[in-house]
Amino acid sequence: MRERTRWGWISWTVPSDGHLPETPHQIGIIAPGTTRAQRAILHWLTGRPGRRITLGRALPKSVRFSTVCAVIGSLLVGSLSIHAGLAVDVALPAMALVPLLIERLEGLLDDQDATHVRRIQGEAACRYTQRLTTLQDQLVHLDVQSDSRYGLRRATEIGHDLLWDVAAVLQTQDTRSVSSALIAREILMLRLVDQAEKSTFGPW
Repeated sequence: MRERTRWGWISWTVPSDGHLPETPHQIGIIAPGTTRAQRAILHWLTGRPGRRITLGRALPKSVRFSTVCAVIGSLLVGSLSIHAGLAVDVALPAMALVPLLIERLEGLLDDQDATHVRRIQGEAACRYTQRLTTLQDQLVHLDVQSDSRYGLRRATEIGHDLLWDVAAVLQTQDTRSVSSALIAREILMLRLVDQAEKSTFGPW
């Protein structure tokens, strides 16, 4: 189950007993500064199936499921086209080209994903980041309710920057080794929320 937000998403694994999960299994942070349209595209990119198939011991390298589907589809369409009278020297290159184009397109999509999205995984990292995302959601809510006053909008942007920064740290290090740096960021986020809440009762 994936919960989409303005800053990214939270993915949950629902237990078999039906209880609500307490800790997400993955949190994705979208790069700050993206537009609504870009966020929608990134949500689609990260949500598309990423299955790969291993071809066996003789060919240990795996291939994308979409590429296998493209190969099968091109073989079927190509065979029907040849049967319908299309020249073999035209049909065969087209049959070979389609899977290559699909593989190339998937590679470009993966590059966009890697550049504009940072994923956080692991129970400890997700539990910590979840606290920050809760604070960021508060900033987003206050920003929306205030008709995007500059101070609140800027606080929301800073909060998003902090999430992006934390994601970079947690992708390469565990929470225990960088605990002091993470605590400093959480304190800053708490101050942002505190200022944002006070601003709703007076000028920023």
